[in-house]
Amino acid sequence: MKKNQFSSVSPAIWALFAVLIAVSGMIGYVVGHNSAEHPTAVAHGGTTATPSQVETTTAKPTGDPAPAGSAPIDPLSDPAKIDAKIFGSNGDVKSEADILNVHRRNAADPFAYGAIDAPVVISEFSDFECPFCARHANTAYKNIVEDYVKKGLVRIEWNDFPINGDHAIAAAKAGRAAAAQGKFYEFKTALFTASASVSGHPENTIEDFVNFAKQAGVPDLERFRAEATDDTYSETVTNAHDYAAAIGLTGTPGSLVGTQFVNGAQPYEVFKQIIDEELIKANAKN
Repeated sequence: MKKNQFSSVSPAIWALFAVLIAVSGMIGYVVGHNSAEHPTAVAHGGTTATPSQVETTTAKPTGDPAPAGSAPIDPLSDPAKIDAKIFGSNGDVKSEADILNVHRRNAADPFAYGAIDAPVVISEFSDFECPFCARHANTAYKNIVEDYVKKGLVRIEWNDFPINGDHAIAAAKAGRAAAAQGKFYEFKTALFTASASVSGHPENTIEDFVNFAKQAGVPDLERFRAEATDDTYSETVTNAHDYAAAIGLTGTPGSLVGTQFVNGAQPYEVFKQIIDEELIKANAKN
């Protein structure tokens, strides 16, 4: 989905995510990050859940996991092949049957890491201003990359969901400016690494973004600075935010792992359990 094409998203699609919240069975604790008025809590065991935090009771799948994909794994680095304005889904998202369409699997996607034919895709909805997103990027995310992405089993697709004000919007634009030059993941790594030592929201400025771009190896820093601060990506970032809200996201980080939604900066063990289930499901469909 690009630009202002929201016709493929049902106005009531939030209900779909309400039945896809993955429950780990671990002790409940507060995770994720919403606006100050709406903190996020994940439902575990007997914990009371909001409508967007409903436990699922689907039986765990059994069988063999799907084999790895064979396509290239590394993120796109050739600017000639990149669409830095990409956002949204791979098709209509109007019912539970459409849930896999949330995963783009687009060959021009600079926000994807992993084989395009990997059996499981994680669509990650994140905000560079979110401290819990930084926690996820510096903990569970790294394990997922090592254990699944680099083995061709999982593809991770970043989705901008800037909900923490102007700093979040500026950061999302900067991320796309880096993506246009084939350096999104390097930029993302530099930013979230720096955020690890910050208490609360980092409130990065353009000078911080330029510094992260230098660390990332963005070749044309003047172009980066211009596109990070002008309106090159303003409409795209707005549309990406609105798309995430339209499908039911209310906080960050949020991850659609195959067909199951994981709310917040959950431990790696939660992701591992769900990824393994989804690999079995993917194999059963083949």
